[in-house]
Amino acid sequence: MATPQSASAHAGLLASEPATGATLGAAPESVRLSFSEQPEVSLSEIRVLGPDGTEEQKGTVRPAGGDPLTLEVPLPRLPRGVYTVNWKIVSAVDGHATDGTYSFGVRASPKGLATESGISTPSSSPLELAARWLLLVGLVALLGAAVAALARFGGSSGSDLALAGAGWLASAVGLLLLADAQRRAAGSSLGGLLDTSVGHALIWRALAIGGAGAGLLFARRVPRLRRLGFALAAGASLVAIVVHVAAGHAAAGAWPSLITVAAQSAHFAAAGVWFGGLAALLLGVRGAAAAAKSTAIRRFATVALAALVVVFATGTLRAVDELGSWDELFSSDYGRTVLAKLALIGAITGLAALNRRRSVPAATTDLGPLRRTSAIELTLAFTAIGVAALLGTLAPPVSGQATGSLGLSASGADFGTTTRVELKTASDEPGPNRFTVSIEDYDSGDPLTGAGVGLRFTPLDDPGVEPSSLALSPGPDDTYVGSGSNLAFDGRWGIAVTVQRGAGAIEVPLELNLPGREQFVSILRPPGKPPKYTMQIGTTGQIQLEPHPERAGPSRLYVTCFTTFGSESRVDQLVLVLTAGGVTRQSPVQRLSRGKFVVDANLKAGSLAIAVVARTRDGTRLRGVFKLEIPPE
Repeated sequence: MATPQSASAHAGLLASEPATGATLGAAPESVRLSFSEQPEVSLSEIRVLGPDGTEEQKGTVRPAGGDPLTLEVPLPRLPRGVYTVNWKIVSAVDGHATDGTYSFGVRASPKGLATESGISTPSSSPLELAARWLLLVGLVALLGAAVAALARFGGSSGSDLALAGAGWLASAVGLLLLADAQRRAAGSSLGGLLDTSVGHALIWRALAIGGAGAGLLFARRVPRLRRLGFALAAGASLVAIVVHVAAGHAAAGAWPSLITVAAQSAHFAAAGVWFGGLAALLLGVRGAAAAAKSTAIRRFATVALAALVVVFATGTLRAVDELGSWDELFSSDYGRTVLAKLALIGAITGLAALNRRRSVPAATTDLGPLRRTSAIELTLAFTAIGVAALLGTLAPPVSGQATGSLGLSASGADFGTTTRVELKTASDEPGPNRFTVSIEDYDSGDPLTGAGVGLRFTPLDDPGVEPSSLALSPGPDDTYVGSGSNLAFDGRWGIAVTVQRGAGAIEVPLELNLPGREQFVSILRPPGKPPKYTMQIGTTGQIQLEPHPERAGPSRLYVTCFTTFGSESRVDQLVLVLTAGGVTRQSPVQRLSRGKFVVDANLKAGSLAIAVVARTRDGTRLRGVFKLEIPPE
């Protein structure tokens, strides 16, 4: 566990364009890669290699379309051949480096080559693990000793200051080692690293740890104000904890980062108070009078119980966020490490309960049982902190779960039910794609070969866009294949499959829905007024939906399109499509102003999807899908 050989990506590759293993009919203009965490552009690279190994990309890596999770590199016009994409990115969230390789073809099949994404995390090194372990141990000791001094269970002999000083030194050394580990993983100079968001997090941690050191120095130099110095040290160590957590997995999960960062920070701080406070207690009560021992132990027991509750509650919350299913507790390195940490915390809790029941009552006369049990407890705590450091170097399973390039399928038959057709795509994203069609006799199920097959693509929600066609060629396993950029944008597409045999031809109508990227929606529900759903469409504008009323029965849906500056867009055309109970229908719209429209609808109780497609005067396309739950009348 301490020396993992490999791990899935921290910034997992979610989607690629062109898709992995795709055979394209037309050369792509760029390569786009989307990740689960925001990449640091200045430390990332994408290289596209031609059949002879020469680099084909032109220009440098840049963010794509204002999406912070997507990088692209422009390409020249590529001739026929198979191309390999080598990429390496550094997460702007936690500084972990990820690399991978895949292939695509332009009028040539990449079958048999490296078509699958090979991902590694070279940043999961023993140096980083040791650095994180030392940093966590130091902050735990620093915070626990400071809280012990403030809560007066750490003794007055100076042991609390000594423990806090040792923790400060360990955290400072751990931070230096972490900076070196992240510099090596990024393949960058220290100056180049510090000029990124990863480096900024290192600097803020350094400032916080420096502030804690200043507080400890003040407590030592001004004994009559030592509590103030410890308060400053505790506050600065809490700041260091929050900054450290915000530069890790908690800031990149599916849940709102405010919740996850707060939960992880509370988890870390509570562990510091519990474990660091226990160490401060054991050092502080040596040689103390019986009454002082009893008072200090009672105070710690109260604080430790509260810390225990926080550790378990926040730890459970974070595990649920990072693990997609119960199976991943056993099937992934991250899940098994969580189980190991849980087992350690359980053992520590058992020892703490034993202390509270037996050792604490006897501590006023005999500290031996408390010292022996607590020594084991601290040893296990030291190990648990190491497991927590290991979790920081491993990727949560949810970070590598791809959401794009999964492909779509549709099937149907001709009007006379003589022929059955199935269409599959290599990707569910707009742009270059590979289409595979299987054709069989409707009654016998025998494959139909030797036919001329073509596809005609019609955008159903963009009536101003002309249809396009694509001819298919015989492929493997009695299929027909072809590649092209006919699915140019997300939304509903009508695809007519034409099958020509001799002088006769049949046509099979199909429909595909490219889902597009999920957009952020804010919901405002003013009292006594209809709700307002506002969707941000990348960096191109906004769509606002107002259902009057939002309940089953007759309703009016008001739709307004805005520019990025908040003014109404000049919309030439708007289409609104309702989907409920598996039925999709396009509704007629009425224009109220240059960017505002209204639709009369009869809503049914249950789940409702409202797709809006708008074309503005300057050619911008805005599309958003609102998902509503309609209550009964």
